[in-house]
Amino acid sequence: MDLSQPFPAMFPTVDSAVLSVLAETTKPRTGREIARLAEKSQSATQRVLDRLVEHGLVAQEAAGRSRIYTLNREHLAADPISALVNLRSLLFSRLKWNLGLWRPGPFHASVFGSAARGDGDIESDIDIFLVRRAAVEEDDPAWRGAVNVLGDSVFEWTGNHAGIAEFGQQELKRLRHDQPAIVSSIKADAIDLFGRPVHEVLGRA
Repeated sequence: MDLSQPFPAMFPTVDSAVLSVLAETTKPRTGREIARLAEKSQSATQRVLDRLVEHGLVAQEAAGRSRIYTLNREHLAADPISALVNLRSLLFSRLKWNLGLWRPGPFHASVFGSAARGDGDIESDIDIFLVRRAAVEEDDPAWRGAVNVLGDSVFEWTGNHAGIAEFGQQELKRLRHDQPAIVSSIKADAIDLFGRPVHEVLGRA
């Protein structure tokens, strides 16, 4: 799954591009603005807007000599469309849910890299920084089973492989001292999922 623009990427039409623009804001926009943000022609965008207004999914108002448009969030289709536009947030919610089932839970978990930045594509891994608690051995059967289930679940949810960077809590001091490239990447854009926040685990960026 392309996490940068999941809805238009999976359904590459003018409709999905227009709806993505409208679903990401409550600010009224002109047809010209929507066409620019959707990266579609103004004529094609206007045809889509006119049709969606007829179906009640998009609200239209006069603003001087222009018309402005917003997504009608009371429409029955608004919530499913918003869910498609916000699949990256749904992924993070599912990851938090999965990690919350672990016994014991990790000392820390966060997503970093392209998935965190929102600029990945269908070839990108979902990068996860995972820290075992000091009392949990690397080959602990319950831990290994949970990590494997997490990787399988990420692929089932997205079609992308999970790139899990796993460390023990006792390795954090070395990571903070040596500052390998992966630490810089994690500190630059990590989104916390579970446990201690990343700025406590690795130090501030």
